Amino acid sequence: MTPVAVFVKTPGLSPIKTRLAGSIGRLKAEQFYQVCCRWTEEVLIEAQKRVSMKPFWAVAETQGMKSEIWKTFDKIEQGEGNLGERLNCVYQKMQREFGKAIVLGADSPELSSDWIVSAVKEVEQASQPKFVLGKTLDGGFYLFGGNRSLSKTLWTSISYSENTTGEELKRAVAAEGEVVELPWGADVDWVQDLQLVMSRLKQNDYQKYSALLALQLI
Repeated sequence: MTPVAVFVKTPGLSPIKTRLAGSIGRLKAEQFYQVCCRWTEEVLIEAQKRVSMKPFWAVAETQGMKSEIWKTFDKIEQGEGNLGERLNCVYQKMQREFGKAIVLGADSPELSSDWIVSAVKEVEQASQPKFVLGKTLDGGFYLFGGNRSLSKTLWTSISYSENTTGEELKRAVAAEGEVVELPWGADVDWVQDLQLVMSRLKQNDYQKYSALLALQLI
């Protein structure tokens, strides 16, 4: 069984989508985030029907572990420190228990159950060191998984929130084993990202597009 941990922050306990909030306001940014979390939850539930996986919410705050928002799946704490330290904490915890791990963000409206299924199959079936990476259009990544442990030094050496982040991670991990890339996706950090995602959803998933349109985010 492969564990899949979604990194989340709890509204009311942590600032949510601060760069997006700077353009559309805090309340709308939180609304968008909560919709994305619900869609991510639905994607994981659908993927669970097709492959052997166990979803987790990787919660940023100790107090958030008690929130009813995250009641659908089991929860795991992200731990302290910067993003690299928290990714290392969650990834290593799952590696110790399951021998494999997948981590992803909750702010990718285009996330597909097919992508999750593909990621699980890649790390589940490989006998040699293997990693899977889903890059975002802005140069980051929306998903990472593997069937081997990685050092904390590797995780903390990556420059996060840059247009080189996904490629940096790929290069670093390629020294540890094969890296398989998933389809490109889009996460949302800035209002320009939201505009791009809505344009893509209008073409590819009108139901989600309509849901975001109804929120009058932009």
